[in-house]
Amino acid sequence: MMKVALHVTHSDGSGVDVEATAPDLIAFERHFDKPFTVFADNLRLEYLLWLSWETCKRRGQTELDFDPWCETVDSIVIGDSEEPAPLEKTAPTGS
Repeated sequence: MMKVALHVTHSDGSGVDVEATAPDLIAFERHFDKPFTVFADNLRLEYLLWLSWETCKRRGQTELDFDPWCETVDSIVIGDSEEPAPLEKTAPTGS
């Protein structure tokens, strides 16, 4: 696992999909002195919010410090940020 997909919804109704990649995960490990695999065993809301904030900050999507940024967040969801692929239609079979 080298990516973590997250969806952040802000209290103003806006939302952003972020995909934390290697630089963000390394920053997480250095900040918390824990491996990013801690998500599997000991998930904390702060970990998710910090990782989302770090990713947004690194990509220039926020200039806020962590705590003020958290005050703008309404919810956070772990998951794939891409829309699911539409179902394929099968070719008609007939005589």
